[in-house]
Amino acid sequence: MSIDKYKWWQKTIVYQIYPRSFKDSTGNGIGDLRGIIEKLDYLKELGVESIWFSPFFTSPQQDHGYDVANFREIDPLYGTMEDFDKILKEIHDKKMKIVLDLVLNHTSIKHPWFIESASSKDNSKRDWYVWRDGKKPGGKKPPNNWKAIPGGPAWIYYENTDQWFYFHFLPFQPDLNYRNPEVKEEMLNTMRFWLDKGVDGFRLDILHSIFEDKLLRNNPFSWALTLSDKKPACYFQYHKYDLNLPETLDFTIELRNLMEEYEPDRFLVGEIFVSIENVRKYYGPNNNGLHMVFLFEFTSTPFKSKKYRKVISRIEKALPFPFTPTFVYSNHDRVRHISLLKDNVKKAKILATMQLTLRGVPFIYYGEEIGMGNVKFKLKTSEDPIGRKFSKFPFPQIVRLLGFSLTRDSCRTPMQWNADSNAGFTPNPEVKTWLKISDNYKKVNVSRGEKNPNSLLNCYKRLIEVRRENISLQEGLFHIIDLGKLNKKCLAYKRIHEKQEIFVYLNFINKDILLENPIQKPDLIFSTLSNRKALDPNAYDGNIKLTPFEGVIFK
Repeated sequence: MSIDKYKWWQKTIVYQIYPRSFKDSTGNGIGDLRGIIEKLDYLKELGVESIWFSPFFTSPQQDHGYDVANFREIDPLYGTMEDFDKILKEIHDKKMKIVLDLVLNHTSIKHPWFIESASSKDNSKRDWYVWRDGKKPGGKKPPNNWKAIPGGPAWIYYENTDQWFYFHFLPFQPDLNYRNPEVKEEMLNTMRFWLDKGVDGFRLDILHSIFEDKLLRNNPFSWALTLSDKKPACYFQYHKYDLNLPETLDFTIELRNLMEEYEPDRFLVGEIFVSIENVRKYYGPNNNGLHMVFLFEFTSTPFKSKKYRKVISRIEKALPFPFTPTFVYSNHDRVRHISLLKDNVKKAKILATMQLTLRGVPFIYYGEEIGMGNVKFKLKTSEDPIGRKFSKFPFPQIVRLLGFSLTRDSCRTPMQWNADSNAGFTPNPEVKTWLKISDNYKKVNVSRGEKNPNSLLNCYKRLIEVRRENISLQEGLFHIIDLGKLNKKCLAYKRIHEKQEIFVYLNFINKDILLENPIQKPDLIFSTLSNRKALDPNAYDGNIKLTPFEGVIFK
């Protein structure tokens, strides 16, 4: 396979920044664009190539940016358009890429479009949202049985026009009506606005909900309680008529065609809730839809080699080359993965090694590289509206077990830069940060990680460097290695390129393990143990020895 078959975005490493929580430059306790600019050198040194920014557009901040009131302006809380232009230029000057989080599905209830739409039935923006008469008698019941993803009816009644509007997620986020050509054109032009500025791609929020059934048919019953990555069902309802419609799949091709208008190449990655076996349809019938789709299975896979082997095999079967998989452990909606690992850094290193050596694009959530974990918050006083909603949920622990944060505050706390007051997140040591900082910030922070050769941070740096220096880890095909009875203890695979073949062996147990050596003279290029310099098959009757929870890469 030659290098010209691969685009830059198929080989990139993406780092997600939640702007409120990355770095505060003003001292008000809230992160901002200038704060991010201050830390671009850190990201460059880490080795990541693309930076995905959660929304910083104008917003009333009811859902902290995912409720947009103007798609083409920067919220003053985060800075100005001049700040954005500066960060764009500096990212590109450092040979890095910038990816924006775009919420195509809905707006804020305070967006001027919706204010106008809600004012009367005959205004020009009425059909920009999904309005319907209620059920009889008197139209005081919702138009159908659809439920919002966090639970409860997906409809809100407006007495002034005696109709209901539809929302897929939260009541203050009304869904746009993509059956209206004006809406579609406006949102495509919004994408062009940012592409013309020079952004390199978009993360598309809840793209699977763009279209709803034209007839608004009732959704069927399901036994599912909470949303999973296996099928779009929750709260005892299967989302047959409000998610993953054929029109949505057609729309992905329109989106791809828009991106093809631009050079150099840009990319789209979609947030979709669909099984691995069904995800390929979002890539388009001829790989002409989305460039990538988030695969969330890793966020809840138990730390067992056979479990990961099964998931990886399913992904490889569903998305063979030239389709590009993604690998995600955490994000702004999910439990930070190291918390699921009970803060076990050795296990975190194993998973980092796997994420950065599989065939596909790794997405690293800010702070993941230093081992930031979830922080406990009271649900009733949560900044996150989902957390406040879950405070009334009868069995919240079930949701936690499925890999979701009960309040997303828990995984959105300020970045821990050093052991100074407020973890170096803000220049004001006295300010109350928008979310409290983890109590462990004096032990878990960037400064401390940089000084420790065996830290998780330095493990990430070494891994990213190994990936960058070895073509097979960027472009090689993937082949899993059968270890027989040892499959339940170790995961092994190789990446195969015409110029190079590399082996990855990962020990998932807390004991030494001896493995058959696959090549005559293995050349160790990485170990999760920072002081290990070589493999020595001669010392173990020709076998390779891995220490507890050790991962190695060799050729």
